[in-house]
Amino acid sequence: MHTDAPGYAITHHGRASALGFAFGNPFVRCRCGLARLERIHRRPWMKLFPSLRFYRCSHCGKPQLASKRAVRDAVIARRSGQSER
Repeated sequence: MHTDAPGYAITHHGRASALGFAFGNPFVRCRCGLARLERIHRRPWMKLFPSLRFYRCSHCGKPQLASKRAVRDAVIARRSGQSER
């Protein structure tokens, strides 16, 4: 996954700034990758996007919306990559 693409949060030493616009915007992803996301409860307005789920990054703590399928595929890819080493 290419993380330098527009739409990713700017981080400092792997931690996103709590004051930055990107950190508070759930549509902007962090640079940690989808495989590190943990599911959390959505806010009511987020149900307007039924294909997206609400996650928090276990590394930097940034809350973000992502598709369940993309997260699942990233987790599978990360696990298969770790088992080959």
